[in-house]
Amino acid sequence: MPKQTFFNLPDEKKERLLKAAYSEFSKFSLDESSINAIIHESGISRGSFYQYFEDKEDLYFYCAHLLKKDEKAQVDKCFEVAEGNLFDGLKRTFDILYDSYTTGPNKDFYHHFFVNMTYRKSRNIYDEKNQQPVKPHKHEYPDIVRMLDQSTLNFSSEQELQDFLQYTFQIIHWTIARSFLKKLSKEEAHEEVNQRLTWLENGIIKNKGG
Repeated sequence: MPKQTFFNLPDEKKERLLKAAYSEFSKFSLDESSINAIIHESGISRGSFYQYFEDKEDLYFYCAHLLKKDEKAQVDKCFEVAEGNLFDGLKRTFDILYDSYTTGPNKDFYHHFFVNMTYRKSRNIYDEKNQQPVKPHKHEYPDIVRMLDQSTLNFSSEQELQDFLQYTFQIIHWTIARSFLKKLSKEEAHEEVNQRLTWLENGIIKNKGG
């Protein structure tokens, strides 16, 4: 996370620095990107940069965290349209995120992220504990949970449902990552994620009677 000195900056200066960061991270992977390029484009000194962020990785994951926050409204809308159906909402979420990551205004940022990021580093984007103080039993998806028809779901607690949502979102992101790495078409990626979600929805054990 940025240091408090970053949050104390005027909005215009913060936006200029973030714009420079997104520009650099959209051209190069995290490892290949340059702090010098970022500070040159944003017009700040190297000393000031380290007053705002610990290092380049700190800035990178803050940029990614902001994009993740922007996704929330889109994902919530998917479940609103699904009218309580968990798996319909998940499939709609895949479609929205796939289009955002591959054709949206930040597609180049996401391309470098998915193609070049290691598992350890990628967790920083999707693990809220890396962006906020740890809160025991923190519910990450309260709006989604509220919209679901839980009478159709076999969970013994809301925490189980929260854990399941986290797991299925990981499947969605993993499938999109594969589409970047393997250069899958949207149709191929859609078929993969639908297969995995169908396994979860219908199970893989045959009924004894049939």
